[in-house]
Amino acid sequence: MPLANALRELGLDAEVTLGGRWAKVRGERCPVYVVESALGDGYFTWCDDPRERAVEFYRSPAEAIKAGLRRAARREEENANGRTSSTEPVV
Repeated sequence: MPLANALRELGLDAEVTLGGRWAKVRGERCPVYVVESALGDGYFTWCDDPRERAVEFYRSPAEAIKAGLRRAARREEENANGRTSSTEPVV
């Protein structure tokens, strides 16, 4: 179970299913999903944010997890009120 081992090594709690081939990790802005490819030659990752829904492929589970968490991290331009830029109108 390379995915479960990578999560353990990174010290992350995750919901792991399908015999350790699928994981859901809590990111800052949204959940991050990592799934082992059907051929077992790598891992796909994406986060559940409409702006970040592109699926990426990585050879190692740790790389896939880290990349997904980076994409789900709070962006610098976002502030505590959830606005995406200082030029947005306040309503």
